[in-house]
Amino acid sequence: MPWTKPTIQESILAVYDQLPPSERKLADITLSKLSSLASYSATELAAEAQVSKATAARFFRRVGYPSFSQARRQARAEAHMASPLYALAGVDTKEQPTDALSRHLANDIRNLSETFQAQSAATLASAALAIAKAQRVRVAGMRNGHFIALYAANLLAQLREGVEPLPTSAMTLAEDLASIEPGDVVLVVDFRRRAAMLQTIVQAARAAGASLVFLSGTGMATLSRPGDLVVTCLTDGSSLFDSYVAAVSIVNFLGVSVAKELGKSGRVRLEAIEKLHEVLGDLR
Repeated sequence: MPWTKPTIQESILAVYDQLPPSERKLADITLSKLSSLASYSATELAAEAQVSKATAARFFRRVGYPSFSQARRQARAEAHMASPLYALAGVDTKEQPTDALSRHLANDIRNLSETFQAQSAATLASAALAIAKAQRVRVAGMRNGHFIALYAANLLAQLREGVEPLPTSAMTLAEDLASIEPGDVVLVVDFRRRAAMLQTIVQAARAAGASLVFLSGTGMATLSRPGDLVVTCLTDGSSLFDSYVAAVSIVNFLGVSVAKELGKSGRVRLEAIEKLHEVLGDLR
């Protein structure tokens, strides 16, 4: 059965600008904990936001939930909604292969079209400039964002030095985080079913003074703060799994934009890499 109710995030964002300061603090805490909201009590959330339980009750009524218990039930339902197991219930087992393929491709085309229609050229340009000028670039992504993070790191490493996935292949996360400094950029690839560790990485990078660029699914940029650069991609799947076609396309575009910003230095690095491939004889 398709999900038709507004998500908790959509409900909060719809009234966010009208919230009084105390409720806005609670809204920020709630948005930062959406993936684990079902494990909290209203008292715990109120304590983290440093507001009263009465304020918490008013806030959840304002965003459409008569009680926090109802919001928590929806949080559990949304967690199931993001699971392929939930989507499996809606798969038409009698659909013809050609029809399924046509629907699948049409869905990906829509994701690409709507993603690029919604993009801010200024934000993409700022992200490319930040990556090009950074002292070092770390690319963080887990679970569904992991392969996109690796792809982004691979593209950017062809253009400039100092690009590494986070954590590195050695899985030395504490050491990697300890080496982040002001002047670094952390590119955070953040899609739904977020690993809890990603929030820790973002917090550590922010505390170290790094600049943050987010590549996020729709409604997933809850870890971002004012001043961060956020690029959003539509990831709606036609059936069982989410689609990352638009995200890969954005990474490609960012790579080209970074190359333009780097100019001669990017070209020199690409030439050096090509010469090494010839010496190594590792490509056919």
